[in-house]
Amino acid sequence: MEFRPSCSRETWKNRLALTQKVRAFFQKRNVLEVETPVLSRASGTDAHLDYFETIGKPSRYLMTSPEFHLKRLLAADFGDIFEIAHAFRLDEVGRKHNSEFELVEWYRVGMHYEELMCEVEDLASEILGKMVKAERLSFREAYRRYAQVDPFTATREDFRQALKANQVPDVEGSDSFSREDFWDYLMVTVIEPHLGKDSPQFLMDYPESEAALAQTYLNANGDRVAKRFELYIQNMELCNGYEELTDPQEQRRRFEADIAWRKANGKPIPAIDERFLAALEHGMPAASGVAMGLDRLFMLALGKSKIEDVVLFMDDNS
Repeated sequence: MEFRPSCSRETWKNRLALTQKVRAFFQKRNVLEVETPVLSRASGTDAHLDYFETIGKPSRYLMTSPEFHLKRLLAADFGDIFEIAHAFRLDEVGRKHNSEFELVEWYRVGMHYEELMCEVEDLASEILGKMVKAERLSFREAYRRYAQVDPFTATREDFRQALKANQVPDVEGSDSFSREDFWDYLMVTVIEPHLGKDSPQFLMDYPESEAALAQTYLNANGDRVAKRFELYIQNMELCNGYEELTDPQEQRRRFEADIAWRKANGKPIPAIDERFLAALEHGMPAASGVAMGLDRLFMLALGKSKIEDVVLFMDDNS
């Protein structure tokens, strides 16, 4: 049985040097480094994320992100903060995925999400050793450009024609697809293969139903969209950021909607993080935050094609 690590000693040394660059980036900007728990009695409710749950009572969850703990620190007046952390997501293993992965997540008090996007570019430039300037591409523009369909106004037939025009097979059960189902299917099959392919791109201003923990606003077309962005470089999604929602009632409503969806689709039901909601009730300052996957960023920096080339042990050989 193979026992050796998946990346070389030299690559690991190079990765450590890049991690130090990440720390130095935030230290120069007076952003405080913190450490939060990997295990928690509550978890995020995101409908599309599956989590690890421990055996025993009460059970614990391996965190899919340190987000809730970090926001509790914001509410406790810690100010600008960052964490380099390990996060865990069930059954995510592949060329660009591992069930356990490293990220850097940070929050900037009083900063708008457009400003945070510029800081994301600055960090990516520092680590990649070249200027990163990404096109700003709205959710609507991406679907119009790459799938020739307007995601907000298209009918079921319009979506089907878009699939046909892009040589994507229809799928069984699409007669009952919601608008969001068509978005997801087109994103995976048509949109994402273009994103960041030739040059970096931010995908931003997602529909309200894709807002997660982000604030929303009415755009010039009268659509309610989220102050949310993702950076793509060479077809890889590197980060997910928001201008953060601070309304506890709206946040609870979104959690409950997620749980209703999970119940309807037979997914496990996590415990809602009441301490996080208490932090919002207490008052979390206006802030923007983002989580960036370091494994993927380091893949690009070191010229590697697979996550296993930059981590010591993958989930399937640990």
